[in-house]
Amino acid sequence: MTLSHRIVYQQGDHVCTLYSSVEEQLSAAIEYIKGGLARGERCLYVCGEHSVPQFRAALRRAGVDVIAEEKRGALVLITKESGHLKGGSFDPDAMISLLHAAVKDALEAGFSGLAAAGDMNWILDEAPGTERAVEYEARLNAFYKANHALGLCQYNRNTMPAAVLDHCMATHPYVRIDGPILLENPFYEAPENAMHRTAQVESVPEKLRRLGGTA
Repeated sequence: MTLSHRIVYQQGDHVCTLYSSVEEQLSAAIEYIKGGLARGERCLYVCGEHSVPQFRAALRRAGVDVIAEEKRGALVLITKESGHLKGGSFDPDAMISLLHAAVKDALEAGFSGLAAAGDMNWILDEAPGTERAVEYEARLNAFYKANHALGLCQYNRNTMPAAVLDHCMATHPYVRIDGPILLENPFYEAPENAMHRTAQVESVPEKLRRLGGTA
């Protein structure tokens, strides 16, 4: 199967990366943040598997002047407790409101938009409201298209349940699999359908194979 692809991110994008190693996750996140900084966007990253200090250290090793970028407001690193699980539960409405405010703040501060990204391992905490994650991901497509923003959601293929991975593939128009290549996702579903879908667990290995990942 030949999939349409491109190699640059742009505002309006909602991309997922299905990673299987720490190196792969960090590479995707750092590349994304470097791109956002180069485009003049404010970069917001929600840490999960890595603490904020650990992620800062990874950015520094990759050549990002973390102190300077944070000082000028171009780089904002937060934890899942300050983001998706603020207050101890997950509320899609509250998270989308947070993103709306973040875009507004970024533009008012003189940035060209918001490059948001997050490690989705908060789903494994099974906090109240987590069952609405697929609704949230589906709704984000309209949010990114309507705002000066783009998003990257990171899913660990080794730890996420198959149902979560299937919902992930149904709610992201683009998938980052190999380096800076964004594949147009053939398994993407219209948001109004995706937010009410039933996971097709048995189909996940074949979908990953077709996208170029490993089951």
